[in-house]
Amino acid sequence: MKSLIRFVIISSCIGLLGSVNVFAQQSDMQMMQQEFKKTDLNKDGFVTSKEMQAYEEKKFNELDKDKDGVLNAEELKADKTGMFKKADANKDGKVTKQEAVSQFKQYFQDMDANKDNKVSEAEYTDYWKIIMKF
Repeated sequence: MKSLIRFVIISSCIGLLGSVNVFAQQSDMQMMQQEFKKTDLNKDGFVTSKEMQAYEEKKFNELDKDKDGVLNAEELKADKTGMFKKADANKDGKVTKQEAVSQFKQYFQDMDANKDNKVSEAEYTDYWKIIMKF
């Protein structure tokens, strides 16, 4: 009887954890869809390289609270998307504007799965599912 009770409790806990994970995945997906819409400046359903660059510059400037042209560790913590963290090419714990520009060019190239020089919402969200592993 004790074994059955333990089994039921453990099974319930596992089910609950699975539900929490599904909710987190949906939340992350919604965040990426919102980011896509913010990046698609002309609202045509696609993101171009220029739109990606403009978005990156805007986000960089918002995160750069001390306006020194570098995102330090504290400023990087405010990046909810985690998009800038990979840009630290020299691994010094800071992201320069040049590192960010270079990383976002790579993001765009990687996202553009069909190589038509524009990124659809599906390409955008599919890419981030893989990168952010949600």
